[in-house]
Amino acid sequence: MSLTTTERPKSTGKSISALILFVLAVILTIPATIGQWGHQTLLDETTYIETVGPLASSPEVQEAISGAVTDAVLDRVDTKDNVDKLITGLFPDQPILQNLSAPIAAGINSGIATLVDRFVASDRFQELWLKLNIALQKGIVSILQGTDSGPIQLKGDEVVLDISTLLTEVQTYLVDQGVSVAGAITIPDTDRTVVLAEAPVLAQVRTIYSITSPVLTFLPALVAALFALSIWLARRRARMIVATGIALLLSGLGIAQAVTAGGEAFVNQLSGTVFAPASSVLWDTLFKYLFQSGVSIALLGAIVIVAGWLAGRTSSARWVRGHLNRGFSDLSGRLPDSLQGVLAGPIVPVRWLIMAFGTFLILISGVLSTGTVWSVTALVAGLMTVAQLLAARPGQEQIAIETVEVVEIIEAE
Repeated sequence: MSLTTTERPKSTGKSISALILFVLAVILTIPATIGQWGHQTLLDETTYIETVGPLASSPEVQEAISGAVTDAVLDRVDTKDNVDKLITGLFPDQPILQNLSAPIAAGINSGIATLVDRFVASDRFQELWLKLNIALQKGIVSILQGTDSGPIQLKGDEVVLDISTLLTEVQTYLVDQGVSVAGAITIPDTDRTVVLAEAPVLAQVRTIYSITSPVLTFLPALVAALFALSIWLARRRARMIVATGIALLLSGLGIAQAVTAGGEAFVNQLSGTVFAPASSVLWDTLFKYLFQSGVSIALLGAIVIVAGWLAGRTSSARWVRGHLNRGFSDLSGRLPDSLQGVLAGPIVPVRWLIMAFGTFLILISGVLSTGTVWSVTALVAGLMTVAQLLAARPGQEQIAIETVEVVEIIEAE
């Protein structure tokens, strides 16, 4: 079929618009995914606490916290010197007893470490952990907003954690346990902070956050709308569906790979520090939902690719649709006469409504999971099957059938 001179520019304009919208959607897919994860995991206090709260019971985290606090306390207490003075005061004429200072001091240090371990494993620490992380979450938001308040702050290119509250609680606990010398410890500001990471690119992160934070909630919906419009305007919609699936697949795999690589870098950065044993646990806990989202988007992309193939013009797709068509035609004969072909006319808008409903379910699901993707896919496929069954008539071969396609397969030539 040939196109007139008025039809050709119009078709070309739609194709260019479809391509532009598609490129914009691809560019925004990864930022939208990361933004949604950050908004729901790091910036939402309730979700953040639900995520990191269980870490207080992690042996690796307890070991790291205990090590950091013990080091900060013992660095300010010269136990051997105190023991030397005590022995000299009690036995001034027995210098040989001063040789016992070192082993006695080691025993005292070990006892302090044991008491700190006991505190970190106590219910008291569990309550303190929640309070600290509520303040920590506010500190993360403050850093992103450029105010640097709370226990986590930016010092130059370093992100540091202020453990003053934790040290105060430990000192009180040690005094309660009979270690009265702990109450007289004065820990300078330089020993009250722990470097978590170097962040020379944090300025760029702050800029991105300031630009995207007002639209973080709506960005995934915008991406979905851009993909939908690009498919609607495309001359070959089935190909655009496949292209959308490929974009989602590659974006999801890229996010998952980035989280994995970031975790390795984070663990390596903290190696040799007191937080080394807990580094992988901390990373996996904070970023597990982002990794899960990446895998889920990749799965969704694979499903969309299959849908685009089924709606396409390949001989294999036509063969599958032909068998489905005959099956629906046979099944429709078993329906009451009033239901046979009832959706034959409005089947295309019905399919659009079903797909819009599936997209809506995914968007409101929060942090995306593979279970959600499979559930929504099954629901959409089921609704498409019912709609196609109600559109079929007994003994009538339909030209095309698409049980999981996004749009009408009839493409403009």
